[in-house]
Amino acid sequence: MAQFHLRFEAEDLAQSVMLVGNPQRAEQVSKLLQGARLVNDYRYLLVFTGMYDGERLSVATTGMGAPSTAIVVEELCNLGARVLLRVGSAGGVSPDVDAGDIVVATGSIRDDGTSPQYLPLSFPAVPDADLLRITMEAARDLVPTVKHGVVISSDAFYRNYDKDRMSLMVQSGVKAIEMESGCVFIVGQFRGVRTSALFAIDGSVTKDAIKPKGGEALFKQAEEQSIRIGLSALVRASRAGL
Repeated sequence: MAQFHLRFEAEDLAQSVMLVGNPQRAEQVSKLLQGARLVNDYRYLLVFTGMYDGERLSVATTGMGAPSTAIVVEELCNLGARVLLRVGSAGGVSPDVDAGDIVVATGSIRDDGTSPQYLPLSFPAVPDADLLRITMEAARDLVPTVKHGVVISSDAFYRNYDKDRMSLMVQSGVKAIEMESGCVFIVGQFRGVRTSALFAIDGSVTKDAIKPKGGEALFKQAEEQSIRIGLSALVRASRAGL
C-alpha cells in the first residue's frame, strides 16, 4: 500500500535498498541499474528500482538529517524493504581521514533528536553484523585502503563541536561526522531490518578543510567508488539470503 511520502506499491520496491541523501546521487545510481524505473518523485524523494548483476535492487532518497531519514526508512519498511545500506558523504574527524577516502561505519554516536524517540541513547547504534561484514568485504575488494570505525551522526550541520569535545572524539578514534547513520541504525533495529553505512569523505572537519580546493575530484571518485561498493554489497547480501 502506498505511503504518505513514498507513493508507490510494495511490488515496485526491491527488498534490498540503497539509501542516499542527495536525489542527484539517486539519479547517479539509477544509471548503473538495468531497466531502472522511477517509482517515486513526490517531495523529490526519488526512488528507482532496477536490476544490478542479476539482482533486483532499489535506491531511495532520504533527504538531509534524521527526521526525514526516519520517515523514509519507516515507509520503506512498510513497503517490504529488508536490507538498507546507506551511501553518503561525510567529513573526516580522525587525522588520517581526508578528502577522497572511504569510511565504513562500525557504529554511530547519536547526536540527533529523532533516534531517541525510538530507543534511549544508552542503546548502541550499530549496523547489522552480517551486512557490515559483507559491506567491508565489498569495500576492500574495490578499495583496499578503505577505513572503518565509529562515526558521529549529528543534526546541526552549521554548529561545530567545541575544541575540547572534538579533541575527545579524535582521541577516541572517531573517523567521520555525518547526519543520518545513527538514525538508520536505530530505526532499522527497531523495525527488525538489516542496515549498514559507508561514506565518501569530502574533507576534514578537524583540519578545517571541508570541501578543500582541489578536493572535489577526489570526492567524486570516492563517491563513485562508494556507490559501486554499495551495489556490490547489496548483491552479495541478496545472494547470501539476507
